[in-house]
Amino acid sequence: MIGLTKVDSHKHCIVCGKTIEEMDSFCDEVCESKYKSAQRRQTLFFLIFIGLLILMLIVPAILKAPQG
Repeated sequence: MIGLTKVDSHKHCIVCGKTIEEMDSFCDEVCESKYKSAQRRQTLFFLIFIGLLILMLIVPAILKAPQG
């Protein structure tokens, strides 16, 4: 049997993967800033996608409306 070593309870930084304390989510302010920036960018792209989707559905309906 291979010798097993007991490791203290811990987590890993969700950005870089470094070992951190169990109550933390990031190892430092740089990783936290990178994470928040990525979240903002993802939200922006999602809103742009939804806007384009709505335009693709509404514009053809307006163009096909009977002129009267």
